[in-house]
Amino acid sequence: MCTLIVGRDVLGPGSLLVGANRDEDPGRSSTPPARLSAAPDVIAGRDGRAGGTWLAVRDAQAVVAVLNRRGAAPAGALRSRGLLALDVAGASGDGAAFADVALAAATASLSAHAYAPFALVCVTPHGGWLLAHDGGGDTVLRAIDSGWHVLTHAELDDAAEPRTQRLARKLAGYAPATTGEAETRVLELLSLHGSFGDGAPPESPAADEPAQPVDQAAVCIHAGRMVTVSTSLFRWVDGRARLLHIEGRPCTTPPRDLTPLFG
Repeated sequence: MCTLIVGRDVLGPGSLLVGANRDEDPGRSSTPPARLSAAPDVIAGRDGRAGGTWLAVRDAQAVVAVLNRRGAAPAGALRSRGLLALDVAGASGDGAAFADVALAAATASLSAHAYAPFALVCVTPHGGWLLAHDGGGDTVLRAIDSGWHVLTHAELDDAAEPRTQRLARKLAGYAPATTGEAETRVLELLSLHGSFGDGAPPESPAADEPAQPVDQAAVCIHAGRMVTVSTSLFRWVDGRARLLHIEGRPCTTPPRDLTPLFG
């Protein structure tokens, strides 16, 4: 998964909205979200090669996502980063304490296994964090505060990364009036192409910002080795969860409502 949008408290206190595009080799098989565990309740897609996931919903409240991160992979056998995401999503604990036990599970897995660089995100109605791992011995933990956030394969809200910069500008100051409006807006953003959707950038860069190649700012990717193969959108508002999923490109494929998976 290569683009993650997180909105904490943007639909009221304790609300959560997460939208994600998964960019992958289209020849790599996967299955769409399903219940992978009942106790705890984990809804996630599954990679057909390594068996891990890119995004999981835990107990219809928390979201755990893993993204590849720029950097050199260490030598030797590496464990799938998707299996790490499943470890964290299945950690013992619930409610307000889940973010803490999830972090402990991530730390324990890092001590036991070698991984290529990644960014691991855990967000709940009560808080959130990002754990960035460089593939060596260094990790950086950062809180995900209230508001809108964007992550690709670099830093959280990285102003130097074209796709992040583009999405952050469009989300700056955005206060949706309804949950439906917010869902529609996030899906529209995840469908943006390199042409900015209208043939020209909607905003001009600041005077001190370098011009960015348009194709580097594409969010829905159609060409190259890694293309957009699916999209997921989760929201938690006023104690109610909703999960939408697109198996395919978000610019052409309508979402399916997978909320009944929560039971």
